[in-house]
Amino acid sequence: MAVEVQLVPVSLATIALESCFYGCFLVLAITSMCLLVGRRAKWLSPTFLSAIGIFITVTAHWILTVDRSFQAFVFFENGTFPTAFYGDLSQITEVGKTACLITTVAMGDAIIIHRLWIIWDRRLPIVLFPVLNFLGLIVSGVGITYQFTKYRTGQNVFQSDTSRWITSNAVFTLCINIYSTGFISWRMSQVGNVIKPIGRNRIHSVLGTIVESAAIYTTWTIFFFATYLSESNIQFITVDCVPAITGIACMLIHVRIGLGWAHEGSQAGLSISQSLP
Repeated sequence: MAVEVQLVPVSLATIALESCFYGCFLVLAITSMCLLVGRRAKWLSPTFLSAIGIFITVTAHWILTVDRSFQAFVFFENGTFPTAFYGDLSQITEVGKTACLITTVAMGDAIIIHRLWIIWDRRLPIVLFPVLNFLGLIVSGVGITYQFTKYRTGQNVFQSDTSRWITSNAVFTLCINIYSTGFISWRMSQVGNVIKPIGRNRIHSVLGTIVESAAIYTTWTIFFFATYLSESNIQFITVDCVPAITGIACMLIHVRIGLGWAHEGSQAGLSISQSLP
């Protein structure tokens, strides 16, 4: 049975929780970019571009969340009907937030697919499955955003046409992350078993960061999916935190690589670590 929580308390909780996650993300993002600049990373490298892109979309999403709180409690009908404001998913700020969310998730999934492609020596058959899922992710993401522009007050977001797009989007991103992380782990474990002990330790350290980051994102996505399928308004909290969680998961790896810990290991460990975007 769905947990009955009103939109206004949910929205207030969203502001607090997303702000906490955004603060964590901001620290990691700044650290990541400082390390990349300090190590003279190429400005057009996948690592640097992905860091900048995710920083922009996650920040934009958080700004829109804060802006919507002012709209609901101050400007919309003089702040007397916040429930009506939050219940209208066709608001331009809500559509904008959705676009930022979809873009952030797409960039995060593109990064892990690129990482998989590099580690597996650019073997197309290995990345075919996640690439097909990525295309589905893009299509479903566009579908979600479009459906929100057509939303009418009183519609049930859990049972409308949007629900099929949301379900598909969640399944696609889960498939991408579970598959890619599994194959990356397998490949790096193989490399770690054939190099010197020092290099092996560095490989396992990088591998641990990748798995932990994937676990953070996957766990939160499953949490969102569960709240959505249960038709609980708590899903508004979980979905609004997805961009920040995605950013944290990506920046953890960027910081790990930027610190250059793998440089102390073997050449094999260095090669793999530096190839990770």
